[in-house]
Amino acid sequence: MDTNGLGARYDEDYFLRGKASGKSLYENYRWLESLTVPMVDKMIEHCGIELDDSILDFGCSRGYVVKAFKRRGFEARGYDISEWALANCDPEVSDAVSAVWPPAHDVDWIIAKDTLEHVPLHSITHTIRQIAEVAKKGVFVVVPLANGLGQGYVVPEYEADVTHAIRWPLDQWVDEFIDAFDHNWEISARYRIEGIKDNYAQFEKGNGFITCRRIG
Repeated sequence: MDTNGLGARYDEDYFLRGKASGKSLYENYRWLESLTVPMVDKMIEHCGIELDDSILDFGCSRGYVVKAFKRRGFEARGYDISEWALANCDPEVSDAVSAVWPPAHDVDWIIAKDTLEHVPLHSITHTIRQIAEVAKKGVFVVVPLANGLGQGYVVPEYEADVTHAIRWPLDQWVDEFIDAFDHNWEISARYRIEGIKDNYAQFEKGNGFITCRRIG
């Protein structure tokens, strides 16, 4: 995947001093088992992921979602473009994360949480199509939503991340996925999944949850 050097934007300041540096909402981004493992449990339940399914976290950052899936007994790997995040990933998953795309291993499910909104607008269609080509059984996506095309995010705090490139309402995201996936896939979307992004639950349409399942 051609990232045109964008990975350098996601540096130590971005993950550890995001608010102070004016780059992101992150402060000391680290492993929080009590939050990440229950969130992954909810993904497994919602998607119907089976224990023998392989997982790829697209935009894995420091590997915490990968770690949580592994804690639950899954074969899980991660992809990210941030050299800093990969070099400073959780030691438990250091051999399972990389900047190599497409992945060398088969992937049943791709998870893309808080990732696709960072993709440059001119590349998003191509990126989603690449995801569609790799995933064998399903894709689960979480994205922040805008009030409408050309408008800001429903959740005002999301504007603090200077790497956010796409501000779309849910229907625009769904249209992109419908275009990328063929008739063998079922696309569904909703504004709320309890147990994921609960800290923004007060914003009724602040986040979008898109699930793509192979049906043929």
